[in-house]
Amino acid sequence: MSATAIAAALLALAVLIGSARLLLQVRRGDRAARPRHWRTTLLLLGQVACAVLLYLTMFPPPQSVASGELTVITAGADAAQLARVDSQDRVVALAEAQADAAAERVPDLATALRRWPSVTRLKVIGAGLPRRDLEVARRYGVTFEPAPLPRGLVEMWSPRQVPAGSSWRVAGRVHGVPAGTVDLLDPSQRRIARAPLGADGRFAFRIVARTPGRAQYRLRVHDAGRGVIDDVEVPVLTVPGSPLRVLVLAGAPGPELKYLRRWALDAGAELRSEILLRPGVRLLRSATRLDAAALRELDIVILDERAWQSLGAAGRSTLAEGLRNGLGVVLRVTGPLATRDLAGLRELGFEVRSADLPRSVRLAGVPTPLARRPLQVDARDGVPLLLDDRGQPLALWRAEGRGRVALWWLGDSFRIALDGPPAAHGSLWSDALSTVARARGARAPEFPGADARVRERQVICGLGAEASVGDIPLLRDEAGCAAYWPETGGWQALRVDGGDWPFYVRAREAAPALLANDLRTATLAIAANRSTHGARGALERTPGSPWPFFLACLAVLAGTWWLERSRIGRA
Repeated sequence: MSATAIAAALLALAVLIGSARLLLQVRRGDRAARPRHWRTTLLLLGQVACAVLLYLTMFPPPQSVASGELTVITAGADAAQLARVDSQDRVVALAEAQADAAAERVPDLATALRRWPSVTRLKVIGAGLPRRDLEVARRYGVTFEPAPLPRGLVEMWSPRQVPAGSSWRVAGRVHGVPAGTVDLLDPSQRRIARAPLGADGRFAFRIVARTPGRAQYRLRVHDAGRGVIDDVEVPVLTVPGSPLRVLVLAGAPGPELKYLRRWALDAGAELRSEILLRPGVRLLRSATRLDAAALRELDIVILDERAWQSLGAAGRSTLAEGLRNGLGVVLRVTGPLATRDLAGLRELGFEVRSADLPRSVRLAGVPTPLARRPLQVDARDGVPLLLDDRGQPLALWRAEGRGRVALWWLGDSFRIALDGPPAAHGSLWSDALSTVARARGARAPEFPGADARVRERQVICGLGAEASVGDIPLLRDEAGCAAYWPETGGWQALRVDGGDWPFYVRAREAAPALLANDLRTATLAIAANRSTHGARGALERTPGSPWPFFLACLAVLAGTWWLERSRIGRA
């Protein structure tokens, strides 16, 4: 039951009790001394009126008021945008905006809205609303007139932390620099890669993380004349990685298996393998028994269809149980499949059938043609693990219990190691196995998606009972989140229940093009999801003032009190 209904019921009950009490007093009194009927009627009506006015005081009815729009000038608004602002509008300029004589300066959006309570719509001009004002703006209808983006790096994607020995990718987009290039510099300021900008300004680099610790790479944008347009830090935390525990089962030796094993050993994986030379004859290299206890000590099992067949029903059942308990499994299809094999794959969630497809494919960024099995594979809740240059899958994975299983039908990825880019073969298998392998390690706190900046509010979630940044304790809410305002830039350490999670804070004015696009994207998201509050001049329904009803209730109470104690209307 709602609060209004409960209040109405209690007030009605009070009126009934008061009225019954009054009528009972009148009835019990001497007939000759009974008051006049009009006096009793007025007292009864006074009680009803007091109850109604008290209800309206607590829940005043909405009233129609003229809606209003507030123009908000933010940082980056250019002269052309400011010239289009109507002098008759209500205009405010946030603290970051350039000075404008026609605008009232306010420290933040919440202050402006307290000064103009009738505002129902916001018109934002400039780079966009800063992070502190986004939550307030979500309650209003928002239109956004963005300022042009500055030249430079406006988008960047890179991981916060990577395991040592694995490869990681940094990519981004540069605005307003045609025919430009981007250099990637290592922490010693030595250039390690260069990429020309595409027609859309996009670029990407692949780097191998080697030494554990904090590192600051840099992206340096050059124009066609080799002038420096932008210089942005790329902070990365390299953590000591636990070696991947891999078991390889194969039905026969071959170059694909040879180069896969070589990559696993070079990457520092704990590799065990078993290769079948012919029925009954096996080549053992650090082999392990295939039982539940042994599978719990592995992160991933890679096997081809012949090794899968040789496991037998009991072995496949044990492998499936290990998969449901968190093990990763990659099944390579290297030859034709029998009917019983198709049925077994169906039990794993893959529907496989032969198809008239080209046997030669290429991968994006790899000029070497590769061979694939001509298969059409479908999987319930399947996710592509590897795509060719046309976007067609060459491997799919799906979740099974707590583990993941992948079906791989690319035949000769070893050719990439022979003829392709030097790191492409390792990156291919590193990405695939890191996706499918058993999940390990403690859960990391959830940092905000945008870069942390000095004196900008950061919301960090996934915190434990005790959390602090340096010597500053964080107050955690019921959802495990806390707010933090960095005072200095650079690397800072979040300590959660005794563990350290370093993170990087950018200076307030660093990477201005990146900051401008972050503000623009966040404000556009609010404007796209806004609820329409009507056109200018429309009537809005807002809660009315309780004061008129409160004063009327006091007047009726005073009149009823005076009438009840006066001699007027008595016999």
